[in-house]
Amino acid sequence: MKKSCVSCLFILPAMLRLKQDASLLGKMGPARRVALLSHLRFLRRSDHWDQAALAEYVSQTASSVSFEDLAAQFLTTQQVGSPLYARMYAASRLKPRQKLRLVLRHLGAQVDQSGFLQLIGTHQFAPTLAPHAEFLARFRADVQKVFSAGLLTDSLGLRLHLLRSWLDQQFIAYVRHYFAGETDYQKLLDYAQQAGLEMDYTTNAAFHNRVESAFSYPHHMKVQVPASNTMEIKGFNNARMSEFIVDLDTGAFVSEWNVYRKTAAGLIDSDPGRYSRQDQYQIANTESFNYGLPKGQRGDVKQKDHSHQVLDVKHPADPLVRQEATRRFHIPHSGQYVDLVKSAPDLAAWQKVSAKKRQAKYEDYRAWCYEQGMVAGFGQKP
Repeated sequence: MKKSCVSCLFILPAMLRLKQDASLLGKMGPARRVALLSHLRFLRRSDHWDQAALAEYVSQTASSVSFEDLAAQFLTTQQVGSPLYARMYAASRLKPRQKLRLVLRHLGAQVDQSGFLQLIGTHQFAPTLAPHAEFLARFRADVQKVFSAGLLTDSLGLRLHLLRSWLDQQFIAYVRHYFAGETDYQKLLDYAQQAGLEMDYTTNAAFHNRVESAFSYPHHMKVQVPASNTMEIKGFNNARMSEFIVDLDTGAFVSEWNVYRKTAAGLIDSDPGRYSRQDQYQIANTESFNYGLPKGQRGDVKQKDHSHQVLDVKHPADPLVRQEATRRFHIPHSGQYVDLVKSAPDLAAWQKVSAKKRQAKYEDYRAWCYEQGMVAGFGQKP
């Protein structure tokens, strides 16, 4: 093949991409045109978006009144889950697996020697990404499509499982930063009120009441948001997607992100030996984002839907730091555990019980649950 022909193999596709980019822009001033072409080139070459996503970018930035505004909007494409990023994700015609890989690529998701997912990419989560966001429902749907049999199949599944922890970190930071209240729980209530959301207390919290020795009674409750699907777009469901574990006495979030520390290089220190017994308690009882649909007592999940079981319960290996913590702090034995809180009023009622009477009250309540034949979500008979 002649040298000129070889060059054509590289030049012609590049020319075609330039022509495609130019066709997206229509009529506009030359300076704005140059700026947008630069953005499109970056979004394609560096961020690997497809043509449909680029077209959405042009559409969403059409109302920018100044170059400063245009530049500010472009920067939000580097924030996973921002309104503009979410629109581009929705518009993209990449296959679901490609979309999942794209997000992980943007975040620079890499598993370290201790099995912990480190995010070292050019993108970060958008600070305003809310626990009930449409973007998360779309991402969740893509996970369900690609991994209908579970996340145990390949390295992508492993990284997606480990990403759940980072989503938890985002939501904790979001609630703590943007909402009012003296405790984490009060801030969570403020978030739900402002967003017009109902919260769910009905899914079993045994996995988040781990103990080192003998079990006495629950010290934590699980709160999931939103309680029911609030998506108005067919095919997407955000019900009980995000969850928070709350200390029944203090109202503080129980979370691994309360104790993780960073190394000098800015990574999460994933060495299990660096964390104390008290740290491990938080790590063992931490929250976890749900790719599947937890059933609880809502009655809105089909009997044959086992997505929560295959995506969130039967999952790939946790990082070593969590494996060490869950070996030390175990789930209550069968028959010992029933949830104390199944609604917000339950929390207020429990907090009125004095410390010296709590064990007896819990035993009476547990016996009553068994006499009632067990309500879904309370546990199993001994």
